[in-house]
Amino acid sequence: MDSRRFLADLHVEVAAHAGVAHSLLGRMDIDPRARADFRIFSGQHHPLVGTFTRYLELLLLNAPSSAAKIWLAKVLVDEYGERSGGADHAAHYRVFMRACGWADGESDAIPLHREVTGFIVEHLKLCTEEPFLVGLGAVGPGHEWAIPTMFENILRGLRLAGFAEHEIEYFTLHTHQDIDHAAWLEEALATFATTDEAQAQIRRGCLLSLAARERLWWGIADKINAGRMRARLPWATSSTSDADETTLREFRGGVRVALTFPGSSVPSGMR
Repeated sequence: MDSRRFLADLHVEVAAHAGVAHSLLGRMDIDPRARADFRIFSGQHHPLVGTFTRYLELLLLNAPSSAAKIWLAKVLVDEYGERSGGADHAAHYRVFMRACGWADGESDAIPLHREVTGFIVEHLKLCTEEPFLVGLGAVGPGHEWAIPTMFENILRGLRLAGFAEHEIEYFTLHTHQDIDHAAWLEEALATFATTDEAQAQIRRGCLLSLAARERLWWGIADKINAGRMRARLPWATSSTSDADETTLREFRGGVRVALTFPGSSVPSGMR
């Protein structure tokens, strides 16, 4: 299949995937989320913010050509804060965390649903243990194509919950910038997606990423529902098992080798 036709078809597949059109996001209007719900959301989503640049950095090291590195580097420069007033995206997210009621330094001790840490492990593996095009499919179509749609839904919920615009700039920045990122990475994909094997690898990475994203949203929804239940019935038990959870501090220790030394195996037990 022609590379542009392949990518056009993949766009349709991404838009319809449950990882992008998840009910947690799509029902923001008919099932409004309170600020307390977004406090839980922010704590679970926080670890993803600090690891996305690492996926790109790992892929950059494994890129097969200077041309491929250039496209990834363009995205990385934005993630580091080039078009965000010099503040990287993690800094913008800290503003959102504070608006949700978290104090600086608390985020490392938040118990994380196993699908949150599982999402990170899956993507570290895709970017270090799989062929380059599988990783590119994960961070390109799997992330940059999907995020504007997902974040538009989240922004509707945040505004309904009463957040001020300056408190949610992380999401508005991504909604705008990731349109550019998607276009840049699509140009890279178009140059590589010229064989059946290459297209299969790109699609595989994309779908593995989106499947992990769907599990992530279910995990965060589980945490939100558990929080709502505890608020109403403090003695009630939760379907979220503490045995399956870890804090970000503990998780970082478990994957430190993989994060520090590209190409090292990500421990499968950290999920």
